[in-house]
Amino acid sequence: MSIKQIKIRADDITIGMFVSCLDRPWSQTPFPIQGLLVKSPKEITALRHYCDHVFIDVTKGASPIGAPVSEGYISQAGQGKKIISSLVKAQAGIAEKSDVTPIEVRHNVYTEVVPLSSEVEHAEKALLQLRGQFTLAAKQIAKGRDFDYQQLKDAVADMVNSVVRCPDAFTWLLRLRLKDQQTHDHSMRAALWAVQFARFIGMPKGDMSVLCLGTLLKDIGKVKLPNGLLRKKRRTPEEAAEYQKFVEYGVEMLRASKSVEPRVISVVRYHCERFDGSGFPEGILGGKIPLLARIAGIATTYDAISNPLESEEPVAPSRAVSLLYNMRDKKFQDDLVVQFIQSIGLYPTGTLVELTTGDVGVVVEQHAQSRLTPKVAVFNQKKAKASGEYILLDLKDEEQSRRELVKSGIAKASSVSKLAIARDLEISGYDVDIPAVSSIFMKNTSRILDTTLSGSQDGESGPTVKSGLLSGLRDRFRL
Repeated sequence: MSIKQIKIRADDITIGMFVSCLDRPWSQTPFPIQGLLVKSPKEITALRHYCDHVFIDVTKGASPIGAPVSEGYISQAGQGKKIISSLVKAQAGIAEKSDVTPIEVRHNVYTEVVPLSSEVEHAEKALLQLRGQFTLAAKQIAKGRDFDYQQLKDAVADMVNSVVRCPDAFTWLLRLRLKDQQTHDHSMRAALWAVQFARFIGMPKGDMSVLCLGTLLKDIGKVKLPNGLLRKKRRTPEEAAEYQKFVEYGVEMLRASKSVEPRVISVVRYHCERFDGSGFPEGILGGKIPLLARIAGIATTYDAISNPLESEEPVAPSRAVSLLYNMRDKKFQDDLVVQFIQSIGLYPTGTLVELTTGDVGVVVEQHAQSRLTPKVAVFNQKKAKASGEYILLDLKDEEQSRRELVKSGIAKASSVSKLAIARDLEISGYDVDIPAVSSIFMKNTSRILDTTLSGSQDGESGPTVKSGLLSGLRDRFRL
C-alpha cells in the first residue's frame, strides 16, 4: 500500500494518527526519530507545542475528519475514527502475548541537581574507586577466588549517588578516560547508561545499585572464553554457540562466590534475552525477562552501537538513537526504549554538534527538562588551536546566546530564524581534540565560574581573548 500523506493543523491531531512529517526538523522536537504513532494526550500536547501543522500517513494510522480511511479502520458517523484497540494489537502483539506491564515512570523524584562544576571532583573519585574495585573483583573472580563484594557495592553506591546528583559529570569522565574497547570499560559505560535511565524514571536507589552491579558483572563469564573467539568479528554458528556460553559461565562464577545477591545474578543471567524471544541463553521473551535485565540489555546495546568494536570511531548519537528506536517492539519493549532515549537525550554530554549558524561545538551539560537546548562550547576551528577562542552558550536562553555569538564576531547569529542545534556530527570527520577541550573545561570550571562572577581582571564587561588555549578557555567560557 502506498504512502498517503495529509496535511492537518496540529490542533486536529487525535490519538491513533501516524505523524509522518512535521513543519520543522524532527531534531528540534523531543521526538527521537521521524515517524510517530500518537498513543497518548501527552504526545498530542507536545506536538501542538512544537508545531503549527503536521503531515499524517493515513495508511498507518487514523484519518482526519472527511478523509478516506485505510484498511484496519472504520468510519464512525462518517468521521473516520480509528478502532484503537485493533491498532494496539497490531503494533504490540508481542507485548500482548507476554503480558508485559508498562514501565512505571516517576519523574521529578530526583529534583536536586548540583552543577557540573561542583560534582566533577566527587565523580572523578567515585570513578577511580569503582574502576579499581571492579578490576580487582574481575581478576579474583576469574581465578576462582573470593572477592570483597561489599567494597564493590560501596563503590557502586558512590557512583549511583554521583549520577543522582549530576549525571553529566560521570558521562564526561567515562567519555574521556575510558576510551579503549576492553570489556570492563564497556561494562562501566553500559552501567552508567542503565543508572542514568533508572534515575530518569525515578527508580529507588536500592534497585539502581542492583541494576548497576548486574550490568557491571554481566560479561564476567567471558574470562573463560578464548581470546581469539572474543576478538573474532564474524563467528560461525558453532563459534556463536560457544561464545554465548559466557552468560552461563558468569552465572556459575557469581553463584560460587556466595555473596552476590540473586537479583544481581538475575541481571547477568537474562541481559542477553530479547523481547521477541531471539536472545540467549534460554530464548525467553517479553515480560518473562526481569525488568532490570531488560534495562541492562538496552543499555548494553546502546553502548555497543555508540562504541562499536568494528569501527575506530563511534557513530553519531542520533544515529545510535535511530538504530535503537527501530528495535522497539522487536528486540526491546517499546516504552522502555522510548523512555531510555528520553533519558540520554538526542545529544548526550560530549557530543559534537553543528548549530543552525554553521558553527561547531561540544555539548558540555544538559538541562533535565530541556534536552534539546543544552549548554554548548562553541569554537572557531581555524582559530581555536592558536588563540583558544571558545565560548559557552546556554541554548535554553536563545537571545543571550545570540548576543554572545554576535559579540564574538559571528554575525550570522543575528539572522538565523532559530538558534539551535541543527545536527550532531561524527567526531572522526573533524579535527577537534574534544578530550583536551573538555578536560581543561572540567578542571577549571570552578575557577572559570569564580572569574565570571567577579568580572574580568581588567574590569571589562565582555570576554577578552588571551593567547593560549587555557587562558582563552578561562576568559571565554560563561556559566
